[in-house]
Amino acid sequence: MTTPTLERYTRDQFLVPEAQIRILQQQVHRAGVHWHEFYELVYVVDGTASHVVNGARHRLAPGSAFILTPADFHEIVTTPGEVLVCYNVIIDPAALDGELEGLVPPADAESVWMVDDFTEARADFERLWDESQSERPGTAVVMYALLQCVLIALARRCSANRSGYDDALPKETDAGIRRAILYVDQHFREPLTLAGVAAQAHLSPNYFSERFHETTGVSFQTYLQRRRLRFARSLLAATNLGVTEVCHAAGFNSLSHFGRSYRRRYGHSPSVGRTQRAGVQDGSGGWAADTTPWRLGGRDEALVAG
Repeated sequence: MTTPTLERYTRDQFLVPEAQIRILQQQVHRAGVHWHEFYELVYVVDGTASHVVNGARHRLAPGSAFILTPADFHEIVTTPGEVLVCYNVIIDPAALDGELEGLVPPADAESVWMVDDFTEARADFERLWDESQSERPGTAVVMYALLQCVLIALARRCSANRSGYDDALPKETDAGIRRAILYVDQHFREPLTLAGVAAQAHLSPNYFSERFHETTGVSFQTYLQRRRLRFARSLLAATNLGVTEVCHAAGFNSLSHFGRSYRRRYGHSPSVGRTQRAGVQDGSGGWAADTTPWRLGGRDEALVAG
């Protein structure tokens, strides 16, 4: 029996070095459980599907839209006999410096930014795609402007349920600390050190540690551990990955340390989280084996240089 794995879609797979945004027109037949190193903005044009995000099930239909962060994992299973046709905007986190940074959900948000009826933005997606196919002067500028418009509209629609940086962090938080927190939220699965993250904020480790605690209310190590534990809990509830696989997928190096930390945080062992599983499973009780990238049809892509 094959051990289940969590598919990882990397920036190198979907973006060329000089591009920070990629626009796709896709025909989705099946997307197995996976996560990305990038942000993914999707608008559904046609078809219906079951969409499981971080263990929670949602329905996709024409007009649906969502954006996922590098901390989310999901699976899409189309309705039998249908194909999900959508626009997919792949956004490198490096493209979010400046104004765009505040227009996407933080990776530690409790809920996914998702709307059932976003048809008012369809024209923007269509123009974004059409613009991406041209080589006219100012194409990149127009595309970034259109992306900003779409993200603003989505953020406003989701504002009642979201917990963005403007709400979660003090207004006076400087850009360096915000950038460091964003970096942790995007890279928590990787080996991170206080000194390395402090460098993202251009601060000394000691001063950064003080500022981080003042801003978040917890130490850097506690914040990082809680971020990893939240991701692990979602994996345990939504997949058939073994505890060891979950441990490493969430960024822990030691299974014993993971177990102790999990029990201390949630009051029970990681194996108990398995009873809360809510994901889409195949007939054998495990995740379906198809974890190939979304199929693309026709002239399916465009790249935007950063």
